[in-house]
Amino acid sequence: MSVLLITGHPNPGSFNHVAADRIIRVLAEEGIHGYSHDLYAEHFQPVLENEEIRRRFSFDESFISHVRELQEARGLVIVYPDWWGIPPAIIKGWVDRIFRPGIAFDYEGPEHMKKHRVPLLTGKKALICNTTDETNPLSQEPMRTIWRDRILSHASIDTICFKTLYNVRESTGRQRKAWLEEIDTIVRRLFSEF
Repeated sequence: MSVLLITGHPNPGSFNHVAADRIIRVLAEEGIHGYSHDLYAEHFQPVLENEEIRRRFSFDESFISHVRELQEARGLVIVYPDWWGIPPAIIKGWVDRIFRPGIAFDYEGPEHMKKHRVPLLTGKKALICNTTDETNPLSQEPMRTIWRDRILSHASIDTICFKTLYNVRESTGRQRKAWLEEIDTIVRRLFSEF
């Protein structure tokens, strides 16, 4: 059993990376293999090119490994900072390239007729963990709705947990330690139930 973890923060010393490293460690303690990808460190190409859309596939080795690991994994974790109320472009680009027809879902039906969506990632669980300098808990609701209703549900990932770490810039060491302990609990609860 495995979980795919995607991190989207350009600073390897960020609290996002601390949280991602902690998640991988907790998964290992639970006997769960974690595939971990730091999109910035890997120089993941976030731009979905027209040729890739027409082909419905990419020959990019990074793309191929991400798709294989997502399809194999029972869980998905995405860790990112809130920039202007949304994830960094590299996370959006990852979603554009990886969560698309033929991988996360597909359409079936007669040619030139109305088609119905067929989810391809059923039975998986997801944790969306993000940091923000925002202090208002309602600030994250629009993005959570997009993750839940517009991205993950298309692939039938219906067991979704959200964890937002608020006011990170002004947080204390004690607060950060408490957040990591909360993340430990969430990861153990969410992924040990496979």
